[in-house]
Amino acid sequence: MFRELNKVYTNGTLVDAELLTDDQAGHCISICEEFSEDGSDSKNNFGICVLDCSTSQFNLSAFEDDVCRTKLETLMRQLRPKEVLFTKVIRLPHQCGIFVDDADSFAPLQGTLSVSTTRLLKSVLPAACLWTSLRDVEGFGYDVTLQELKTLYPADDDENMDDDAILSESVPESIRSMVDCKNAITALGSMIWYVGTLFVCEGSIR
Repeated sequence: MFRELNKVYTNGTLVDAELLTDDQAGHCISICEEFSEDGSDSKNNFGICVLDCSTSQFNLSAFEDDVCRTKLETLMRQLRPKEVLFTKVIRLPHQCGIFVDDADSFAPLQGTLSVSTTRLLKSVLPAACLWTSLRDVEGFGYDVTLQELKTLYPADDDENMDDDAILSESVPESIRSMVDCKNAITALGSMIWYVGTLFVCEGSIR
């Protein structure tokens, strides 16, 4: 007797009401970190994309943190995510999507998590939190994410876009307001890719 797999869920993407065991939000958080310009681990910029699949709540943010990652720690303690999404590859600054093998030859670095950030997350995240790392062929970089948004939210026929506008007004304001924050858009791109992959997997195995 064979059983057919017909749904794919992870800790942070659980939406089936029959499988939800409590009323707490099931946050899935995508993190994109950029090191200091001198390549040190003293001050870093973060892009954070937060998604609660069970309630469809969404948040996108970017901030510069101190050496102790105070803002990041506060955010994680408040949200208590069930899944953290990050990339384990090294990216050239301002060129998301271009990958290198020799990480020590480039600074600042963008995409991966620093040692200090990893230690912090391990100390504050719930024990049941799922760590999901993306490979170099997974996720969307900044430019690709913008193209995906243009596909997901095409401009209306009667919309007159300004010459300086990167995204049309059909894109939610919460995203358009962050278009210049490459870390935030890259974090969003990883989330779009990840959730889209899960839906594709579910559809292909039914």
